[in-house]
Amino acid sequence: MTTSTTDFETTYRRHVDGVVAGDLKAVLADMAPGSVPEVFVGVQVPRADVDSAEIVSVRLDGERGVGEAVYVTPDGAVGLRSGWALVDGVWKADLLENFDPSGPA
Repeated sequence: MTTSTTDFETTYRRHVDGVVAGDLKAVLADMAPGSVPEVFVGVQVPRADVDSAEIVSVRLDGERGVGEAVYVTPDGAVGLRSGWALVDGVWKADLLENFDPSGPA
């Protein structure tokens, strides 16, 4: 199945909005089957209220989507890069890693 950057960007923006809104159910629904909880091991994620988020990058890399966002929390900024794959025609996150929010992603 082919997809466009626009399709992935729409999904990723909705996901980031869900993180900011604190909608854990929607955020977890975006995770690929079998990826939780392993995908979170060793990764700092926003655990408190999120004041805001800035999407730094949204792109396709071959058949995969990659999104990068900086979440601002009361404890500081969290840079989070997520890798996404199409699962039955739906974008699902299956990789998380941090990046330095103060430098280039």
